[in-house]
Amino acid sequence: MNKKIIKIGLVILLLLCLFEMPYWYYQLLRIFGTIGFAYLSWKEYEERLKLTPILFAISAILLNPIIKISFDRNTWQFVDIILATIL
Repeated sequence: MNKKIIKIGLVILLLLCLFEMPYWYYQLLRIFGTIGFAYLSWKEYEERLKLTPILFAISAILLNPIIKISFDRNTWQFVDIILATIL
């Protein structure tokens, strides 16, 4: 799968979180975000890059749907903007 397509998809998903969305959307974002960031982390690691695999791995952990990290809405919006900027 193309990394650029995954990055664009994740940016769109993250920026849509700035609007009022139903709860299932955020759950879907956690699933796709974790898978997408984990995949990007692995691909960047294979390319012998140093910083981005770590950033993507932290992002995957932050969004994981199994062990949820809870923040208030404003904090999550800030996190979404930061993650979209990183991508």
